[in-house]
Amino acid sequence: MDVLFASLPAYGHLYPLIPLVVACQDAGHRVRLATGEPFLGALPVPTVQGIPAGWTLQYVERETARRHPEATGFEFPVAMFADVTAQGVLDALTPLLTADPPDVVVTESTNVGAVLAAHLAGIPAVAFGIGQWSPFGEVTFPAALEAHRTRWTAAGRAAPAGPGEVIAAYLEPFPPGLRQGPGPDGVPVLSIRSTAWADERAPLPGWLTAPAERPRVYVTLGTVSFGAVEVIRAVVDDLAALDVDVLVAAGPEGDPAALGALPERVRVERFVAQSRVLGLVDVAVHHGGSGTVLGALANGVPQVLLPQGADHFHNAQLLAERGAARVFHNEARRPGDVAAAVRDLLGDAPERRATATLAAQIAASPTPADVVAAIAAIAEAAAKTRR
Repeated sequence: MDVLFASLPAYGHLYPLIPLVVACQDAGHRVRLATGEPFLGALPVPTVQGIPAGWTLQYVERETARRHPEATGFEFPVAMFADVTAQGVLDALTPLLTADPPDVVVTESTNVGAVLAAHLAGIPAVAFGIGQWSPFGEVTFPAALEAHRTRWTAAGRAAPAGPGEVIAAYLEPFPPGLRQGPGPDGVPVLSIRSTAWADERAPLPGWLTAPAERPRVYVTLGTVSFGAVEVIRAVVDDLAALDVDVLVAAGPEGDPAALGALPERVRVERFVAQSRVLGLVDVAVHHGGSGTVLGALANGVPQVLLPQGADHFHNAQLLAERGAARVFHNEARRPGDVAAAVRDLLGDAPERRATATLAAQIAASPTPADVVAAIAAIAEAAAKTRR
């Protein structure tokens, strides 16, 4: 089997997909991963250009604002993924799929352009969920089909009417107890275990591997921290009241010096091997990004969520409803709230039991290696249809 994987070039989009790419490669299949800088040539699998060179997040945001000056709130990321990034990915992948077509395309779910390019090329596409399908996916995919329908009509073809016509299967890493809904209409949903991956070059602070002298708390606002230095600083000040060791990950573009002078038991890194860190800490205080949520759950680590943007608010609401996290919004958080929540979670708080239940569901899900056979079956079924 020849598989083209695809991801937008962002840590939270790409890293969840890599264990499946590696599993396919280990099973003897040909794999390529279409993405962009800074990941080209820097991963344990072959990479190819999957988005035009120079298309940074900042460029895409500016271009979205130019094309859609009226878009605000939820409308802005929908326009960004459905129109701008989808166009860039379509332009990058279409010639690749023509010159060296794979048997199947597997893409992270926000990379809508990869799904559309695969359908235009007559290749089945599998979407890997990196966030809840509802509400973002159920809005973005129809918007993308409408924005790019001329790609089909120009070729004398009828444009697809919905996701069920362009997605062959949806891989769902969220455990059953945390799913918002059934997934894309008319699309088979296959469970896959959320499996973390870390670049071997990413640091793991040495003190974390030594015997713990006191509880450890991990603080991060993700690889895109939304400029919330003040939030991290407030959390650090809160945690200074507790007898805990604190690791703060400021993000690859973050500046640790911006946090100012820190208490003695607080260490700051720009970027860490989060998949390994989460197995060595007692509580995680973070933004609520899907990768961090699932990584903490898989390790049985209770969470305090401070949602900042993107899918954070949705994930925070779901975890709070399931009794699996404490949640504080910026406008309502008071001094001492985070420290009190962490103190509770270090004890026998009910969130620990809810976390253990979800962790067991993740552990019971099929591994990436298990899912390779299902992808091969999709590729084979499509090949039979073309014969």
